[in-house]
Amino acid sequence: MKARPMRGRRGRCDSARGVGAAMTDKGGGSGPTLKSRLHAWWEGYDLSGAKGKKEDTPPPPPPVEQPGPGMNRWGKPLWTATRIEVAEKLWGEGFNTPGGAEHIPYLVKPLGLNPAMSVLDLAAGLGGTSRTMAGKFGCWVTGLEASELMAKEGMVRSFKMGLEKKAPVETFDPEKFHYPKRVDAIVYKEGLFSVRDKDQMFDGIELAMKPRGHLLITDYIAEPDKIGAKAIQSWCDKEPLQPHLWNKDQMANAFAQRNLDLRISEDISDTHRNLILIAIQGLVEHLEKHTMDASTKVAVMEEVEMWVRRVAAIEAGMRVFRFYAIKPAE
Repeated sequence: MKARPMRGRRGRCDSARGVGAAMTDKGGGSGPTLKSRLHAWWEGYDLSGAKGKKEDTPPPPPPVEQPGPGMNRWGKPLWTATRIEVAEKLWGEGFNTPGGAEHIPYLVKPLGLNPAMSVLDLAAGLGGTSRTMAGKFGCWVTGLEASELMAKEGMVRSFKMGLEKKAPVETFDPEKFHYPKRVDAIVYKEGLFSVRDKDQMFDGIELAMKPRGHLLITDYIAEPDKIGAKAIQSWCDKEPLQPHLWNKDQMANAFAQRNLDLRISEDISDTHRNLILIAIQGLVEHLEKHTMDASTKVAVMEEVEMWVRRVAAIEAGMRVFRFYAIKPAE
């Protein structure tokens, strides 16, 4: 891996306290935990917030009130070539979130995809979900992604697989969502939580759905009695995109207000958490066999820290839900 340096990110809370159990190897033996193996790889770097080799990294700039599409909360590009490379090491080629090509068919099963269907994939990232749906089910998928770099790299991968027409990846602004065509299905995988104006997003989604169209959303939610948990607040403080979490009732109301028939409201937190831990374990095993330059090591640790914080938030009560709804016939 070759990489440009990436700035460290610091907030008011420690990054991953309370996640010790989550960073334990799955074998149940007395061997070293994933956390201790990462420490050994980094030669003393402390995931839980103690100062290590990043101590001379300058703090991030003040948060930007309303960063543009594809930008993080500090007004910097959310994705770089280095971060993309690290993400693909975690999740597999073409993926930047949990659940690779083997997980996607299970996730989208309620949609009943077939070659006659048109699909929108919101928060498409590198287009892995889009290409999996197009390749396995023959449907026509358009991926929409806020980051120009991610959309460009997604198209490179779609061309590489001969799916540039069946699974293109384009840019969009999730805060001003409007799609000029109507489609048979929409998939929105772990992207809605960072949208400030969710009502406009739901309005745009409903307008883009054909009668009897399908909507599948997976997202992070938190109930009022859990949102104040230290690990959830730590995640909110340090997540590259500012979370704007809804609770389950708010999500259900958003479907009901648009006359969308909510058929599935399923807690998939354990599955999501396990996907993250398995990916981190696989990355640790890769790191133990390879060397890389210092700046890339920083990028690796930043990405791992982000996912460890998400696991800690889940363990503190944040949930990951799968919602599936159908639009009624006109």
